[in-house]
Amino acid sequence: MPIHVHGGSLLLARLAEAGVPGERLEWSEVLCEGPVPAEVDDETFRQIRADWLADHIGDLDAVPRICAGLRAQDEALAAAAARDELVLWTGNEWFCQAVALALIARLGPTGARLSWVTADDDPVRPGCSVGELGEAALAQAFAARERIDPAAIALAVHAWAAYRAPAPMRLQALVDDPAAFVVWPALRAALALSLAEWPGREDGLARTERQLLAALASGRADVGELLAACGRAEARPWLTDLLVLARLRRLAGGEAPLVRLIGEDPRALTAEITEAGLATLAGRARWATPARWLGGALLDAATPWCWDGERGRVFQWT
Repeated sequence: MPIHVHGGSLLLARLAEAGVPGERLEWSEVLCEGPVPAEVDDETFRQIRADWLADHIGDLDAVPRICAGLRAQDEALAAAAARDELVLWTGNEWFCQAVALALIARLGPTGARLSWVTADDDPVRPGCSVGELGEAALAQAFAARERIDPAAIALAVHAWAAYRAPAPMRLQALVDDPAAFVVWPALRAALALSLAEWPGREDGLARTERQLLAALASGRADVGELLAACGRAEARPWLTDLLVLARLRRLAGGEAPLVRLIGEDPRALTAEITEAGLATLAGRARWATPARWLGGALLDAATPWCWDGERGRVFQWT
C-alpha cells in the first residue's frame, strides 16, 4: 500500500477525497529557510531547527513541543519507508523542492522504495504545482508516478550536502552545471533562488528582502499584501506569511532599520519603508546584513560572499 507524503494536510485530504489509494503522511518543515548545518546528528539537527522555528513564531516556550513534533514525524517517516512505497508529492517551487531534496537525500541511500508525483506549472496559479491539481488530475498523476532513480538520488545527496555547506561555492558550482540536473530540472531553478538570498553586492539585500522593500516603496502594506507582491515577482512563488514576517522583523532591526513595523498582532501587522530603506533600495547605501542562517552558512555583515544579480551568481569579494 503506497504512503503519500506531502508537507500540507490540505493536499493529503484531497487525495483521500479523490479516492487515491494509500495511506497519507504529513511531513512538514521549512527547509528552504533557517539553519541546516552539516555534521550534526539527527537529534541535534532537530533541536537547532526547533530553536529557530520557535524564535520565528515568537514563542520560545514552544521549543520542546516543536522538537517533539519534528522527532515524531521523522520516526513516522522512517517506519513508513521500512514497510512500503513512499510517494512524494513535489511542487516545483523552492519550498517543496527543499523538502523533497532533504527526504530523497536521507531515504534514497537506505534502499527505501521512493517514487514521486510532479506536475507542470499552472501559469494561472503558480506555486506548488501539485497543490493545484483537480480531483481527476490527482488520480491521473498518481497513476503516472515515477520511481525515483539512482541518478536522482545521487544528485539529491550531492545537492543537499552543498546546500548544507558553510560557504556557497560548492552549491554555485553545482548550479553552474545544467547537465547535472537532467534527471531533476526543477531543482536547479530552486537552488538558484537559494543562492540569490545571499547579500546583494551593491545593497546587502537578499532577493526577497529587495522585493519587500520595492513593494513598500509604493506605500504601507500588511503581511498578506506583501506576500502577494513577492508572489507576483516570482515565476514560482515560494514564500509563506511566516517567511515574509521573518524578513520584515529582520529589516526592522538594527541601528538604521529599513522598515518600520506597526502593530503587535502578526495577523494585523503592517509595515512601511524608512528613509534608510529607500536609500538602500536605490543603491545609495549598503545594508549591514544582520546575523542569519542560509542553508548551512551563518551570515553576518562580515560575510565575504555576496550575490551579483547581473552575473546571476555568488562570488567572494575582497
